[in-house]
Amino acid sequence: MYALRLSFTAALAAFFFACKSDAPKTTAPDTGTAEKPELFLYAANVDNLRLRDKPNQSSGVIVQIKEGAMLEGAGNESTNQEEIELRGIPYRAPYYQVTALSDEKPSGWAFGGALTCVYAGSRKDSPDAARIGAFAEYLKTLDSKDIAAGGKAWAFVETELADASRPLADAAFILLERFLRRMETEGEFYKMTEKVPFTQADGQDIYTDRFNHDKYPVTALLAANGFRLVFGEGAIFPVMNWSRFQDYFGPRVTQPMQMFINQRTAQQNVPMYDDGGLLIPLEKVADVAVFWEKFNRNNPYFPLGDQCRESEHWLRIVLTCGSDNTPVFSGETATVGANFRSAWEYIQQAHPNSDLAKLTKQMADLCAAEGWKRTQKVQDFQNQVLQGQ
Repeated sequence: MYALRLSFTAALAAFFFACKSDAPKTTAPDTGTAEKPELFLYAANVDNLRLRDKPNQSSGVIVQIKEGAMLEGAGNESTNQEEIELRGIPYRAPYYQVTALSDEKPSGWAFGGALTCVYAGSRKDSPDAARIGAFAEYLKTLDSKDIAAGGKAWAFVETELADASRPLADAAFILLERFLRRMETEGEFYKMTEKVPFTQADGQDIYTDRFNHDKYPVTALLAANGFRLVFGEGAIFPVMNWSRFQDYFGPRVTQPMQMFINQRTAQQNVPMYDDGGLLIPLEKVADVAVFWEKFNRNNPYFPLGDQCRESEHWLRIVLTCGSDNTPVFSGETATVGANFRSAWEYIQQAHPNSDLAKLTKQMADLCAAEGWKRTQKVQDFQNQVLQGQ
């Protein structure tokens, strides 16, 4: 029996793992037209970051860089990648050729997983490195496991960076989002909501984004510090609040960053999946996939580009390989479901010039040639999609 079922949990874990390296790929993907930015600015996101004379762990250490320090580069990355564990989490990334913006200005190679790219563009439009560096330095003084740290981080932005230029606002958003994401991972704040006496009506309001977070002291505390509640996998738990990002940063950041924030907010406010199954029609999934495809082609050097490209790849997987509870093939007949056939036709009509249309047409044509059955050829094609080929 030819079986291929995408493990939703495993694939989602792979998605977040792929997003953990915040340094961008510096090769423009699939465009060949965008000019490489003159300047890349990075913040060191670990303490004692080793600046090496060659791009590998066995090479000599030139100097160690403190967490929060700023570095710059021209986007030169190593051809090799390495996997290194940072704060208990494995990161796989290349090395980047950078210069630390200290008085000595040492230059060398730094592991990409230990860098957060906050800007990619011209030198004349670059953000004030000293001001964004001050924010990075402040963030390292906060305890990611203390819920109050979220409010302190927000307060710094709203007071110290209120007059930020658009590139500086971009950089502030990147560092704040990364810190709150780290809090979400390390803080175990879900334990704060385990004893809250949520009602069935509360659960419905949380699910539909209508819940009043001031209703309970714990939920009010979470909201004050940049978090909101979501309902998923049969539980209620806190995540960072993208609507707050949108409200504050939307008018302040550059247009690409505004588009990024708006899309992430929309995806949080309208959940796409739960318990391994899709909550929205496959056609809507396709619209989101094409959004990310176009965004990536138009912004190949976007500082958060790895996240965006992984979103595109992940949604392609869903549309060609399905998920645990939204499978492409019927478990009883091993034939393609009508919902997928309809979605593939929709993509050809609504997004005819997209790469997604080319991919799903290949899938549809192959399935048609195989009698719409799950065969080894179809499974091989799906495996190629899973591997990003």
